[in-house]
Amino acid sequence: MLKKSVIFLFFFKSFLSQAQDLTPIASYPFASDVFYQNQMETLIQIYEQTKEVKTLDSLARFSFLYKDWENSIDYVKKAIEVNPSARRYFILGGAAGFRALEVPVLSSLKYVNIMKPAFEKAVSLEPMNVNYLRANVDVLLALPVFLGGSTRKAKELIKKIKSLNPIEGFLAEGSMYEINEDFYRAKQVYQELFKTLDQNYTLCSLDFMKNYRRDLAYDLGRIAADFELNVKWGLCALSYFTKTYGQKDTVPLAWVYFQSARLAKRSKNIEKMNFFISKAQLSLDEPSDKKLKTLLESLNL
Repeated sequence: MLKKSVIFLFFFKSFLSQAQDLTPIASYPFASDVFYQNQMETLIQIYEQTKEVKTLDSLARFSFLYKDWENSIDYVKKAIEVNPSARRYFILGGAAGFRALEVPVLSSLKYVNIMKPAFEKAVSLEPMNVNYLRANVDVLLALPVFLGGSTRKAKELIKKIKSLNPIEGFLAEGSMYEINEDFYRAKQVYQELFKTLDQNYTLCSLDFMKNYRRDLAYDLGRIAADFELNVKWGLCALSYFTKTYGQKDTVPLAWVYFQSARLAKRSKNIEKMNFFISKAQLSLDEPSDKKLKTLLESLNL
């Protein structure tokens, strides 16, 4: 999945500090990864020889996979110049959005100005694509008005998403209420979400998630933990996420285990909670995970 395939509820940091979801974006030390650097050098040489747009796509996707957002932005821009497409604009918006999370707030404005129109262009080219619509909703909710945010426009898109995909529609609607600190209404929406899952899918039969954006499974677990909702669905979704976790993921693995530990505690399974805590601690990226370390310690209180 490009996140939450891509969700940007948290990229304007000061504005979104009021949301319940504290999950950061995973980073990767691509500069010191010899395999990555060699593969990029090989692809660059191929492009210099062939000038084929498909090689630009490979460069953009590969650098995106390894969270080298600047290179991904540069190469997908070049591909767009040759042949604009919704998918290319979506990758551009995603890379710019993730890069905005890594830099100081003032520096992030440069990437906001790339991200927002890129997502809008993706939707204009494929107006029924739920992932593209969802990315636009998240941007409209995340940005303050002076940067183009609009709850009114987000509501219009959420209505469309719900008609196309009720599960993603409930998630988008719930996130809107979370950002607006209307947690009562957010919980009501998420209750409808889990009710829809119960009505349409067998518990823990999660093959259907292969057809959804990647972070859907994490979202279900985080929401179940934050709003004290369906523990079983939450644990099953997070289990699926960890079992299929890979380089492409932008949610730090330690946070997946943290949410699992919270749900295990709610189900009063202390042994399982401690297991997840230990897994989270092993996955911590010191010193950037000081906040998570504190949250893990609080579970034993």
